[in-house]
Amino acid sequence: MRLRFVLTVILLLLLTASMQVLAQSSDCAGRAAQAQLSSIDPVYVDAMDLARNLIDHGFIVKCVQASKWGNLFAGQEGAASYRTDKDSFDVLFLPKAATFDAIQVVEQRQGNYLYIYSFRGIPPSTERVMGLKAYFVGSANLLFLVWSDADLAASIQATVGPKPKPVRFLPRHQASVNDFHPTIAISDRASSRFLLVW
Repeated sequence: MRLRFVLTVILLLLLTASMQVLAQSSDCAGRAAQAQLSSIDPVYVDAMDLARNLIDHGFIVKCVQASKWGNLFAGQEGAASYRTDKDSFDVLFLPKAATFDAIQVVEQRQGNYLYIYSFRGIPPSTERVMGLKAYFVGSANLLFLVWSDADLAASIQATVGPKPKPVRFLPRHQASVNDFHPTIAISDRASSRFLLVW
């Protein structure tokens, strides 16, 4: 019994060491090294598990860093930023029992390159995200935030997500920040076409 306990402890120490090596790869040097996801971060273990899953599906994860999107939704455990061979993206984590399935993303285009995103549904968010074109990919308790790269978003969807659920398109006149629709959709207000759902 005692030997089994000692072996379990050694296995856990080796697992922790391997996760730290993954988070501190050579591509996490300089400024990136200062922003590495800390092993005491609440999402560290989940973030490293996701990194291994991404690697198993052909991504080369170069670095896992802390993300500024750790408090975007109520009840969110945190967020991590992933630097990969394909590009960088952020992942928001909810507790395992919660999901992003009831979130609706509302996109408003402001000028040529600026987009404002707000969220409706559960978990609630009073925050807005501003920046370049963004793609959101949901998978259970994970929400991937990909900036300006539809191909990367599709690759992530193929890796982590189930087949897309049928959704109702939100026409241009309905896609305002004040509307609530129980489906998940992003509409391109300029061309009134569907872009990405999960």
